[in-house]
Amino acid sequence: MQQKLKALLSKSHGCMKNRSDFVFRQCTPKDADKINEMVLWFLTTSFATESMKLKPEDAKDVAKYYLDSYLLNGQSIGVFEKSNGRLAGLGLFSIENYGSKVNMEKVPEPYRRQVRLQLTAGGDVISGKYPGLGTYGLVQLCTVYPQYARSGMASEIDAVAADIFKFHGCRALSGSISSSYVLKLCLRAGYEVTGKVKLADYVDSVTGEKPFTDAQPPHDFFYWVHKPLYPTQNKL
Repeated sequence: MQQKLKALLSKSHGCMKNRSDFVFRQCTPKDADKINEMVLWFLTTSFATESMKLKPEDAKDVAKYYLDSYLLNGQSIGVFEKSNGRLAGLGLFSIENYGSKVNMEKVPEPYRRQVRLQLTAGGDVISGKYPGLGTYGLVQLCTVYPQYARSGMASEIDAVAADIFKFHGCRALSGSISSSYVLKLCLRAGYEVTGKVKLADYVDSVTGEKPFTDAQPPHDFFYWVHKPLYPTQNKL
């Protein structure tokens, strides 16, 4: 099993010209500090809409939630520079059951409005399905540092993840998107938009407020995307 997963992680999908300069591998406890730093950066600076960015003190709790939940689940991928071990990209993924619900009590309070937005965009594509359908891969967080943007790294992470989740017998990959640029990449990679929310009009189901009224084009919509995978006979 581990040899097969290692081969899938090493396989090039042609998205990066310099893929041989990087190592794609499963995350380990030794990576925790580097990954925590990247997740903090993502939560506080990477969103195009200012109101979606977390305050540094809130981001610490949310980053801990991400690492505790997904870092060592065997499905998350780190991309490291081969020459110096520097973290360049990250994909936090999980295998979920169709029809499963989010346990909101485990989500830190400052991030719950984001998760409620994700659930609204997702609709019944996942939660409304019969559990007997099996499992799907969920993109919890996927990002690369700015210096690696437009290198094809994010697309390569997605392609590797698709192979891994096929190996696990998952039926699809799904996730949420707030960037129009990332949306274009996903559409090219075979995802389809199954949910779309105009951020300025979105009303939080708990607070009754409109938390994202500052959203501006071209990043004024929030999307749920879904990519069917071909099931394989290989299951863990």
